[in-house]
Amino acid sequence: MALLFMVSLCAFSYEIVYKQSIGAEDVFLGLNNKTPATASCEDMVVVIDVPDTRREDMQLDVSDDFLDFETPRWKLGLPLSHPVDSKKGKAKWDSKKSQLSVTLRMKREYDFMNF
Repeated sequence: MALLFMVSLCAFSYEIVYKQSIGAEDVFLGLNNKTPATASCEDMVVVIDVPDTRREDMQLDVSDDFLDFETPRWKLGLPLSHPVDSKKGKAKWDSKKSQLSVTLRMKREYDFMNF
């Protein structure tokens, strides 16, 4: 899922990617009932491309169901598709790509898919 805003000649975009932990038993034997669906994922990663931005100019606030990101030039208010644990997230800035990656641990109920 990606969204693109055009402002003059510069682009601002974001992408949401889901991650899951798998081991050899999942890949070769299929023992843990995991599927590629988001129901089997542990983390949500929001990748935000922000050209011409310095890390010092960014402000990030994450709650259990909303991500708020601001710079002097850009603003993103993103309702999250799954509840997350806002205390266990981490953010990483890549200055070469002008890209912020925010990894958020999703809150999941334990069931036959998530144990």
